[in-house]
Amino acid sequence: MGTDAHWDQLRTFESVARLGSLTAAAKALGISQSTASRHLAQLESVAGTPLVLRELPMRLTQKGEAVLAAMAPMVDAALAAHTALEAHHEPRGEVTLSTVGEVARQVLAPQFASLLRAHPHLRLRVLADNRVASLAAGDADLAVRFTRPTHGDLVVRRLSTVRYAYFAHRALPRTATTPWLGLCGSLAGIAEQRHAEAAFAPRAARMLVEDVESLAIAAHAGLGVAVLPRRLASRFEALVEVDPAEVGAATAGPVPDRDVWLVVHRSKQRVAKVRAVIAWVERAFAARAP
Repeated sequence: MGTDAHWDQLRTFESVARLGSLTAAAKALGISQSTASRHLAQLESVAGTPLVLRELPMRLTQKGEAVLAAMAPMVDAALAAHTALEAHHEPRGEVTLSTVGEVARQVLAPQFASLLRAHPHLRLRVLADNRVASLAAGDADLAVRFTRPTHGDLVVRRLSTVRYAYFAHRALPRTATTPWLGLCGSLAGIAEQRHAEAAFAPRAARMLVEDVESLAIAAHAGLGVAVLPRRLASRFEALVEVDPAEVGAATAGPVPDRDVWLVVHRSKQRVAKVRAVIAWVERAFAARAP
Protein backbone atom coordinates (compact mmCIF):
# COMPACT_ATOMS: atom_id res chain seq x y z
CA MET A 1 0.00 0.00 0.00
CA GLY A 2 1.46 3.38 -1.03
CA THR A 3 2.05 6.17 1.44
CA ASP A 4 -0.31 8.57 -0.41
CA ALA A 5 -3.14 6.03 -0.38
CA HIS A 6 -2.58 5.36 3.31
CA TRP A 7 -2.75 9.08 4.12
CA ASP A 8 -6.03 9.42 2.18
CA GLN A 9 -7.51 6.59 4.24
CA LEU A 10 -6.34 8.11 7.52
CA ARG A 11 -7.72 11.50 6.51
CA THR A 12 -11.09 9.92 5.71
CA PHE A 13 -11.09 8.10 9.06
CA GLU A 14 -10.30 11.34 10.93
CA SER A 15 -13.18 13.11 9.19
CA VAL A 16 -15.60 10.26 9.97
CA ALA A 17 -14.54 10.29 13.62
CA ARG A 18 -14.96 14.08 13.86
CA LEU A 19 -18.18 14.47 11.87
CA GLY A 20 -19.95 11.24 12.83
CA SER A 21 -20.92 9.87 9.43
CA LEU A 22 -19.53 8.79 6.08
CA THR A 23 -21.85 11.21 4.30
CA ALA A 24 -20.57 14.24 6.24
CA ALA A 25 -16.94 13.12 5.90
CA ALA A 26 -17.25 12.63 2.15
CA LYS A 27 -18.82 16.08 1.73
CA ALA A 28 -16.10 17.74 3.81
CA LEU A 29 -13.33 16.02 1.83
CA GLY A 30 -14.91 16.52 -1.59
CA ILE A 31 -15.08 12.80 -2.39
CA SER A 32 -17.94 10.40 -3.03
CA GLN A 33 -19.53 8.46 -0.20
CA SER A 34 -18.49 5.20 -1.85
CA THR A 35 -14.86 6.39 -1.89
CA ALA A 36 -15.07 7.35 1.78
CA SER A 37 -16.56 3.95 2.60
CA ARG A 38 -13.78 2.21 0.65
CA HIS A 39 -11.08 4.21 2.43
CA LEU A 40 -12.49 3.24 5.81
CA ALA A 41 -12.81 -0.42 4.87
CA GLN A 42 -9.23 -0.51 3.58
CA LEU A 43 -7.90 1.07 6.78
CA GLU A 44 -9.87 -1.40 8.90
CA SER A 45 -8.42 -4.23 6.81
CA VAL A 46 -4.92 -3.03 7.69
CA ALA A 47 -5.92 -2.70 11.37
CA GLY A 48 -7.47 -6.17 11.37
CA THR A 49 -10.44 -4.92 13.39
CA PRO A 50 -13.30 -2.38 13.06
CA LEU A 51 -12.37 1.22 13.86
CA VAL A 52 -15.93 2.57 14.03
CA LEU A 53 -19.31 1.20 15.01
CA ARG A 54 -21.76 1.53 12.09
CA GLU A 55 -24.51 3.51 13.77
CA LEU A 56 -25.60 7.14 13.69
CA PRO A 57 -23.64 8.99 14.78
CA MET A 58 -20.75 6.62 14.18
CA ARG A 59 -18.76 5.84 17.34
CA LEU A 60 -15.14 4.80 17.58
CA THR A 61 -14.09 1.40 18.83
CA GLN A 62 -11.23 1.14 21.32
CA LYS A 63 -8.83 0.59 18.41
CA GLY A 64 -10.35 3.55 16.59
CA GLU A 65 -9.76 5.80 19.62
CA ALA A 66 -6.12 4.71 19.71
CA VAL A 67 -5.62 5.38 15.98
CA LEU A 68 -7.26 8.80 16.25
CA ALA A 69 -5.05 9.77 19.20
CA ALA A 70 -1.95 8.64 17.30
CA MET A 71 -3.02 10.78 14.33
CA ALA A 72 -3.18 14.05 16.29
CA PRO A 73 0.47 15.06 15.57
CA MET A 74 -0.05 14.25 11.88
CA VAL A 75 -3.13 16.46 11.67
CA ASP A 76 -1.30 19.32 13.40
CA ALA A 77 1.72 18.93 11.14
CA ALA A 78 -0.42 18.92 7.99
CA LEU A 79 -2.16 22.10 9.13
CA ALA A 80 1.16 23.78 9.89
CA ALA A 81 2.49 22.84 6.44
CA HIS A 82 -0.64 24.19 4.75
CA THR A 83 -0.33 27.41 6.75
CA ALA A 84 3.30 27.84 5.66
CA LEU A 85 2.36 27.38 2.00
CA GLU A 86 -0.39 30.01 2.06
CA ALA A 87 1.43 32.61 4.20
CA HIS A 88 1.69 36.16 2.81
CA HIS A 89 3.11 39.37 4.23
CA GLU A 90 -0.20 41.17 3.67
CA PRO A 91 -3.75 39.95 4.37
CA ARG A 92 -4.68 38.08 1.22
CA GLY A 93 -6.84 35.05 0.46
CA GLU A 94 -9.69 33.31 2.23
CA VAL A 95 -10.20 33.11 6.00
CA THR A 96 -12.90 30.89 7.50
CA LEU A 97 -14.47 31.97 10.78
CA SER A 98 -16.72 29.61 12.74
CA THR A 99 -19.26 30.98 15.21
CA VAL A 100 -22.94 30.79 16.16
CA GLY A 101 -25.73 32.57 14.34
CA GLU A 102 -26.43 35.14 17.03
CA VAL A 103 -22.79 36.31 17.10
CA ALA A 104 -22.64 36.43 13.30
CA ARG A 105 -25.82 38.49 13.05
CA GLN A 106 -25.58 40.75 16.08
CA VAL A 107 -21.84 41.41 16.40
CA LEU A 108 -19.98 40.61 13.20
CA ALA A 109 -22.39 41.37 10.35
CA PRO A 110 -22.60 45.11 11.13
CA GLN A 111 -18.79 45.24 10.83
CA PHE A 112 -18.30 43.19 7.62
CA ALA A 113 -17.84 46.28 5.48
CA SER A 114 -15.09 47.72 7.69
CA LEU A 115 -13.03 44.52 7.38
CA LEU A 116 -13.30 44.22 3.62
CA ARG A 117 -12.69 47.92 3.03
CA ALA A 118 -9.49 47.74 5.08
CA HIS A 119 -8.32 44.52 3.39
CA PRO A 120 -9.58 44.40 -0.22
CA HIS A 121 -7.64 41.22 -1.04
CA LEU A 122 -9.21 39.29 1.83
CA ARG A 123 -12.15 36.90 1.41
CA LEU A 124 -14.18 36.07 4.53
CA ARG A 125 -16.12 32.82 4.88
CA VAL A 126 -18.40 32.64 7.94
CA LEU A 127 -19.74 29.32 9.23
CA ALA A 128 -22.66 30.31 11.44
CA ASP A 129 -24.17 27.29 13.15
CA ASN A 130 -24.07 25.51 16.50
CA ARG A 131 -21.67 22.76 15.37
CA VAL A 132 -18.18 23.19 16.75
CA ALA A 133 -15.79 23.29 13.82
CA SER A 134 -12.41 21.62 14.22
CA LEU A 135 -9.55 24.10 13.91
CA ALA A 136 -6.93 21.35 14.00
CA ALA A 137 -8.53 19.62 11.02
CA GLY A 138 -8.76 22.86 9.06
CA ASP A 139 -12.56 23.25 9.12
CA ALA A 140 -11.98 26.88 10.10
CA ASP A 141 -9.06 29.24 10.67
CA LEU A 142 -10.49 30.73 13.84
CA ALA A 143 -13.64 30.48 15.92
CA VAL A 144 -15.77 32.50 18.31
CA ARG A 145 -17.21 30.12 20.91
CA PHE A 146 -19.23 30.22 24.11
CA THR A 147 -17.25 27.31 25.53
CA ARG A 148 -13.53 27.54 26.24
CA PRO A 149 -11.75 24.58 24.63
CA THR A 150 -9.48 22.54 26.86
CA HIS A 151 -7.73 20.35 24.28
CA GLY A 152 -5.59 21.01 21.24
CA ASP A 153 -2.74 23.35 20.35
CA LEU A 154 -4.96 26.43 20.54
CA VAL A 155 -4.59 30.08 21.51
CA VAL A 156 -7.64 31.35 23.42
CA ARG A 157 -8.68 34.91 24.33
CA ARG A 158 -11.82 36.07 26.17
CA LEU A 159 -13.78 38.57 24.08
CA SER A 160 -16.71 39.42 26.35
CA THR A 161 -19.14 38.15 28.97
CA VAL A 162 -22.85 37.63 28.27
CA ARG A 163 -25.23 38.20 31.19
CA TYR A 164 -28.71 36.69 31.43
CA ALA A 165 -32.03 37.21 33.23
CA TYR A 166 -35.71 36.22 33.01
CA PHE A 167 -37.75 38.28 30.53
CA ALA A 168 -41.40 38.40 29.46
CA HIS A 169 -43.79 40.73 27.66
CA ARG A 170 -44.85 43.47 30.05
CA ALA A 171 -48.54 42.45 29.64
CA LEU A 172 -47.99 38.74 30.30
CA PRO A 173 -49.78 37.65 33.51
CA ARG A 174 -47.23 36.58 36.13
CA THR A 175 -48.44 33.64 38.17
CA ALA A 176 -47.13 30.35 39.52
CA THR A 177 -48.20 28.71 36.24
CA THR A 178 -46.89 31.27 33.73
CA PRO A 179 -45.69 29.32 30.64
CA TRP A 180 -41.97 29.24 29.97
CA LEU A 181 -40.06 29.01 26.70
CA GLY A 182 -36.69 27.39 26.08
CA LEU A 183 -34.07 26.00 23.73
CA CYS A 184 -33.72 22.60 22.05
CA GLY A 185 -31.54 20.70 19.61
CA SER A 186 -27.88 21.67 19.67
CA LEU A 187 -28.63 24.32 22.33
CA ALA A 188 -30.49 21.99 24.70
CA GLY A 189 -27.45 21.46 26.91
CA ILE A 190 -26.20 25.03 27.32
CA ALA A 191 -26.05 26.52 30.81
CA GLU A 192 -29.02 28.87 30.59
CA GLN A 193 -31.32 26.15 29.25
CA ARG A 194 -30.30 23.74 32.03
CA HIS A 195 -30.92 26.54 34.53
CA ALA A 196 -34.43 27.16 33.14
CA GLU A 197 -35.30 23.44 33.17
CA ALA A 198 -34.28 23.18 36.82
CA ALA A 199 -36.07 26.39 37.79
CA PHE A 200 -39.38 25.47 36.13
CA ALA A 201 -39.37 21.72 36.90
CA PRO A 202 -41.57 19.73 36.72
CA ARG A 203 -43.41 21.97 34.23
CA ALA A 204 -42.62 21.31 30.56
CA ALA A 205 -41.77 24.23 28.32
CA ARG A 206 -44.62 25.63 26.25
CA MET A 207 -42.29 25.89 23.26
CA LEU A 208 -38.66 25.04 22.45
CA VAL A 209 -36.62 26.58 19.61
CA GLU A 210 -33.05 26.17 18.38
CA ASP A 211 -32.21 29.85 18.08
CA VAL A 212 -31.82 32.47 20.81
CA GLU A 213 -33.24 35.29 18.69
CA SER A 214 -36.33 33.21 17.93
CA LEU A 215 -36.67 32.63 21.66
CA ALA A 216 -36.62 36.38 22.27
CA ILE A 217 -39.21 36.96 19.52
CA ALA A 218 -41.51 34.33 21.05
CA ALA A 219 -41.19 35.94 24.49
CA HIS A 220 -41.86 39.37 22.98
CA ALA A 221 -45.03 37.95 21.40
CA GLY A 222 -46.31 37.16 24.88
CA LEU A 223 -46.03 33.38 24.62
CA GLY A 224 -44.17 32.95 27.89
CA VAL A 225 -41.18 33.83 30.01
CA ALA A 226 -37.65 33.05 28.82
CA VAL A 227 -34.06 33.26 30.02
CA LEU A 228 -32.38 35.68 27.60
CA PRO A 229 -29.17 37.68 27.23
CA ARG A 230 -29.77 41.13 28.70
CA ARG A 231 -28.34 42.89 25.64
CA LEU A 232 -30.58 40.94 23.24
CA ALA A 233 -33.69 41.52 25.37
CA SER A 234 -33.00 45.27 25.39
CA ARG A 235 -33.70 45.34 21.65
CA PHE A 236 -37.37 44.44 22.24
CA GLU A 237 -39.39 47.36 23.54
CA ALA A 238 -42.08 45.33 25.32
CA LEU A 239 -39.76 42.85 27.04
CA VAL A 240 -39.20 43.49 30.73
CA GLU A 241 -37.07 41.69 33.28
CA VAL A 242 -39.14 39.68 35.75
CA ASP A 243 -38.47 38.19 39.16
CA PRO A 244 -38.28 34.37 38.83
CA ALA A 245 -40.56 33.98 41.86
CA GLU A 246 -43.32 35.94 40.06
CA VAL A 247 -43.56 33.32 37.30
CA GLY A 248 -43.29 30.18 39.41
CA ALA A 249 -39.56 29.56 38.92
CA ALA A 250 -37.84 27.78 41.79
CA THR A 251 -35.02 29.55 43.57
CA ALA A 252 -31.96 28.47 41.62
CA GLY A 253 -29.74 31.49 42.09
CA PRO A 254 -28.79 33.89 39.29
CA VAL A 255 -28.53 32.63 35.73
CA PRO A 256 -24.82 31.94 35.12
CA ASP A 257 -22.90 34.32 32.88
CA ARG A 258 -21.23 32.95 29.76
CA ASP A 259 -17.88 34.08 28.42
CA VAL A 260 -17.27 34.43 24.69
CA TRP A 261 -13.90 33.12 23.49
CA LEU A 262 -11.80 33.76 20.41
CA VAL A 263 -9.96 30.58 19.45
CA VAL A 264 -7.24 30.10 16.84
CA HIS A 265 -4.88 27.22 16.16
CA ARG A 266 -1.37 28.16 17.30
CA SER A 267 0.09 27.43 13.85
CA LYS A 268 -2.14 30.10 12.27
CA GLN A 269 -2.07 32.92 14.77
CA ARG A 270 0.78 34.76 13.00
CA VAL A 271 -0.51 34.35 9.44
CA ALA A 272 -1.20 37.86 8.12
CA LYS A 273 -4.73 37.22 6.87
CA VAL A 274 -5.72 35.46 10.10
CA ARG A 275 -4.16 38.22 12.23
CA ALA A 276 -6.22 40.77 10.33
CA VAL A 277 -9.47 38.92 11.06
CA ILE A 278 -8.51 38.38 14.72
CA ALA A 279 -7.96 42.14 15.15
CA TRP A 280 -11.27 42.87 13.40
CA VAL A 281 -13.20 40.44 15.63
CA GLU A 282 -11.69 42.02 18.74
CA ARG A 283 -12.69 45.49 17.49
CA ALA A 284 -16.22 44.31 16.72
CA PHE A 285 -16.68 43.03 20.26
CA ALA A 286 -15.03 46.08 21.79
CA ALA A 287 -17.46 48.32 19.91
CA ARG A 288 -20.35 46.61 21.73
CA ALA A 289 -18.85 46.95 25.18
CA PRO A 290 -21.15 48.85 27.59
